[in-house]
Amino acid sequence: MTRTARSPQIPDPIASLVDERLTGARCAGRSPLFDAELDDETAEARSARLAWARTECTRCPVQGLCRTAASEQDHPLGIWGGKVHGLPGRPGRKDTPAV
Repeated sequence: MTRTARSPQIPDPIASLVDERLTGARCAGRSPLFDAELDDETAEARSARLAWARTECTRCPVQGLCRTAASEQDHPLGIWGGKVHGLPGRPGRKDTPAV
């Protein structure tokens, strides 16, 4: 009897997080650097980090597809296709009215 190796099955909730259009993105494996905000980060450090991330995006082979993927999200956060989403006062975060 010959045993054939099977590739592991990815659970559906995790598989739904993978967008194959973004294969080869420059942010792959470095997602925290592209987040909108990091805990205990000064405004100056955030500004410098996001400027660096936008520069990385300009050289990314899937920048256009990334913008498309961001437009399909309900509330994109961080850098998507070279644009910042989710910082207070910037496009991407829908403020909820005070009650």
